[in-house]
Amino acid sequence: MNQANPVLPAPPPVPSQKGTSRMTWIREDSFLEKLWRNPKARYSLGILLVVIAVGIAGPWLAPHDPTQPFYEDLLTGPSAEHMLGTDSIGRDVLSRLLHGARVTLMVAVMAVSITFITGTFIGVTSGFVGGIVDQVLMRIMDILLAIPNIIMAMAIVAILGPSLTNAMIAVGIAGIPKYARLTRGATLSVKSSGYVEASRAVGTSHARILLFQIMPNIMSPLLVYTTLQIGIAILDTAALSFIGLGAQPPTPEWGTMLSEGKEYIHDAWWLATFPGISITIVVFTVNILGDALRDIFDPKSA
Repeated sequence: MNQANPVLPAPPPVPSQKGTSRMTWIREDSFLEKLWRNPKARYSLGILLVVIAVGIAGPWLAPHDPTQPFYEDLLTGPSAEHMLGTDSIGRDVLSRLLHGARVTLMVAVMAVSITFITGTFIGVTSGFVGGIVDQVLMRIMDILLAIPNIIMAMAIVAILGPSLTNAMIAVGIAGIPKYARLTRGATLSVKSSGYVEASRAVGTSHARILLFQIMPNIMSPLLVYTTLQIGIAILDTAALSFIGLGAQPPTPEWGTMLSEGKEYIHDAWWLATFPGISITIVVFTVNILGDALRDIFDPKSA
């Protein structure tokens, strides 16, 4: 007696190669996914977003006017009325700290924007055009690189005059040489790649090569360095304000608050301590974020 052959279940449908690669890209290669999986990037970005939110909402969060003096509470320590104490003329330190967050972050971002735009333009032009243009631009950058950033910024502010705006411009200009050098190196690396040579061979215009092949492929190192440059800009701006070349009283700026607090460091520790801690937290957080972005953009990282 012949038995009927068992009916085997049909195999599951095999997904198309196109769909599989797309899902793999979404799960494994997405920048946001890598950013979220990296603990350093996740926590540092969260802290930085909190600082930015505080800077934006500072005027509404501050319990007092940052320029209002309380003459009955001169140099009083942290209390229920003044949580972080008062300064030498009775101004609330917490209110000045919250207002100063917006000023400090705004100046740092504007200074880095000047560095990014100008440095990228010089570096890409030098690397892409080459020849005499490259030689002239890089020799100028070499001369400027011989001068430390803070010394150059001090010289520029001395010429323009002490103010917060001039300090922002000075810090932005001082960071251009290193940024231009980095951009030129990245441009030369991409320019000599096979796909750029192939594009030249088929007659692709220089503008199209620059916009669609070179610029997207040099953004990774530039983004990492830009993140690190924010911390440098905050320190340089605070340093200029500390020596009286940046924000002028009564503007609440963290560097200015440090400068005002140094006179009372033994008698009123809170005047310099809280602005110093704020600067340290922001700079440390930005540097950690830059390290995390470097790991994320590194093709050898897991």
